[in-house]
Amino acid sequence: MGEPTFLETGHMTEGFPIRVIHTSRQFNFASHWHEEVEMVVVRGKHAKIRVYNRLYELEQGDILMIKPGDVHCFLPGTDQLTILLFRLELITGSFAVTEDTKEMVELFHETTFIPSTLCCENNLSSYVDTLSDESNKQLPGYRLSMIARLYDLIVHLVRIKTLAIQPFHPGRVCSPAKKFEFIESICEYLEEHYAENIKLDQVAEHIKFSKFYVCTLFKELKGVTLMEYLNHFRIIKSEWALLFSEDSILDISIRHGFNNINSYNRLFKKYNHCTPTEFRKKHRTKITTYEG
Repeated sequence: MGEPTFLETGHMTEGFPIRVIHTSRQFNFASHWHEEVEMVVVRGKHAKIRVYNRLYELEQGDILMIKPGDVHCFLPGTDQLTILLFRLELITGSFAVTEDTKEMVELFHETTFIPSTLCCENNLSSYVDTLSDESNKQLPGYRLSMIARLYDLIVHLVRIKTLAIQPFHPGRVCSPAKKFEFIESICEYLEEHYAENIKLDQVAEHIKFSKFYVCTLFKELKGVTLMEYLNHFRIIKSEWALLFSEDSILDISIRHGFNNINSYNRLFKKYNHCTPTEFRKKHRTKITTYEG
């Protein structure tokens, strides 16, 4: 026998198809399933969600869309979440799939992970924030407004999916060798262009895969997001400049792909537990010509 699960019911207001839930810190919940679509937005630093036997280890800003009927649970180590629940048939007014609702139904046909980079780029959390605000204030007409805003969100997701959110296709990158080759080509591109203002669109265009596919497979194989890998590489390269040049911290940060010195200082301290200035004073014993 497997892990016990239960059908979760009674959490929707009768006759209204949408509910917004804000969890507390260190949230966890036993295995369950329900008939609603569940969109989970990670507000804290981390979240651990298991859907059937697959574990999703999410970070701040990530979104997981759990399809109706999928058994899932929230594991210890999960920080604050905003959860959006909604019933598709109550929104569309029918259980039947029509030409008008086909794209919407297909969007929620499988559980889908959307990385924070893609969420931020498309401002997805703002839609959820608007729904949450309407739900909290409950001003006249708030239910109509919530339904309208949910439609806005769904339309945006449909359009993103058309461009970026694609499921894994076994025929594209399947064997471990092909996956390794795929990731290595991404790393080579990042390391060659690290000093530039690299966007996910550029990487995806270079690799000829969707942004979602690139982000998901990179995180799966490398254990970090693509941007985390890139920024860590930039920091490592900048360390040589700190040790072997007299350039200012600002010049070094800009030359190594950072838009401003504040983000450079913050990330440098994350990886080295000290500021660039402290690193330079502590480790530099002699000055030689920096060759990049």
